[in-house]
Amino acid sequence: MSGGAGLVGLDIGTSGIRAVQVRRKGDRTEIVKAASVELPRGAIRNGAVIDQKAVVKALKQLWKRGRFSSRKVVFGLADSGVLTRQVELPWMPPKDFRAALRYQIGDALPVDLDSVEIDYHLLAEVDRADDHGQTSEFNRILIVAANKEAIATEATLMRKAGLTPLVADSAAFALIRAACRGIVPENTGSHAIADIGAEQVTVVIHEDGQPRFIRTIANLGGDTATLAVAERLGVDPESAEGIKRETGLNGPVPVIAPIAESSVFVSASVEEVVPLDPRSGATVDVLNPWAVTVISEIRNSLDYFQASSPDTPVQTLTLVGRTSQLDGLQERISTQIPVAVHTMDPLVGLTASKKVMKAQVPDTRLAVATGLALGSAS
Repeated sequence: MSGGAGLVGLDIGTSGIRAVQVRRKGDRTEIVKAASVELPRGAIRNGAVIDQKAVVKALKQLWKRGRFSSRKVVFGLADSGVLTRQVELPWMPPKDFRAALRYQIGDALPVDLDSVEIDYHLLAEVDRADDHGQTSEFNRILIVAANKEAIATEATLMRKAGLTPLVADSAAFALIRAACRGIVPENTGSHAIADIGAEQVTVVIHEDGQPRFIRTIANLGGDTATLAVAERLGVDPESAEGIKRETGLNGPVPVIAPIAESSVFVSASVEEVVPLDPRSGATVDVLNPWAVTVISEIRNSLDYFQASSPDTPVQTLTLVGRTSQLDGLQERISTQIPVAVHTMDPLVGLTASKKVMKAQVPDTRLAVATGLALGSAS
């Protein structure tokens, strides 16, 4: 699709829907359209659509707001509904390998194969010697299996909103593309991405742009913390969400007061220590154990990968997702996980139209939609 706009990347998440459209210009990629719309709480739960009317309404509103030039979309599959496994299978020509794949992986996936759509990503071609010294060639692949019913439900909703779903893609793969700006890097080592969303945390590790590890931890996203705050304070979830974001992990920002004029160092300043009010204190008490668990699960994921791949140390950790923006969380992760930690801005490294740059502030929630769009335009 060089020289034109590809499919619109569509990310239907728990808290909202995001869409991005990109265009290839030679060896450059430009984001030409980007928009997002919030979803009512409970419209989507654990990757399943609960309120179809609300989702269809949001999709129509999203296209009106984004003014996308196409209604053809590539949509992301929720990580909670996707199984991934790394296996090695005897080498075959690509066409024969794909045709035989379903019959060779019966023991690799703990599901009825008739209930899932199966695809694979080739990681490497390797040689293996048997007990007699005979060498055979194998394909090391990452199997991706997604629930057929879930795919069909999402596709039906898109059609009801006047869209044409053409491709379903892995959200984890889209994150890698967004992190790599749509370019396959060379000899850059292993890097991790942690998508801290409303309901779940997904950890993806890639090496030179190739997926090596994908893990999803359900019921650990920002909504878990929000509901805990709501129960502790006796408020509704919407109010608790606002209180959570206002307070953060460390409480309100301290007031900075100037030192009295009689001081020798008149330009110095001090922090006025203000004790937390009962509501803020209770919120911090609830959020910190949740944060400890989130950080522990991310660290455990990195440690597990590192134990199996000691020669490729993880060099960086990139945070994406709505909950990653919670005040104090990135700093807490940085102190407890010994790698360089930063937040992804999907617009960094890609050119963008003046309209997009004017309308969009850096938003990590656009990462999956951006990665989906990059895949369609390659």
